[in-house]
Amino acid sequence: MTANELRIGNWVYNHAGRPAQVTRIEETKTPLCQPIPLTEEWLLKFGWIWNEDCNSYEKYPNGDVRMNLQFRDVSGSYVMFNYILKAMIADKIYYVHQLQNLYFALTNEELTIQ
Repeated sequence: MTANELRIGNWVYNHAGRPAQVTRIEETKTPLCQPIPLTEEWLLKFGWIWNEDCNSYEKYPNGDVRMNLQFRDVSGSYVMFNYILKAMIADKIYYVHQLQNLYFALTNEELTIQ
């Protein structure tokens, strides 16, 4: 993970190994700042809901667009797709900050803890 991957508000492990939000970009320039693996726990914190029918987590930003995340067992990553259009949006999402940045890029809204 490099400093240019992070934005203020991203969640990372701080120098003490605890989850913390980036408040200054200078904080990311230390090797002690580590990415947080994306897990079901983090998805639920961010308000993603499990949908058994499509075997993925989903979220409806702005109430009109459905985003789906599905775990890939082989690579340990998630893939984001549009279930309705059957189109992949992003592949190989491993970390919380990656999901936060992608969500912001697509919606112009921050992905926040519920």
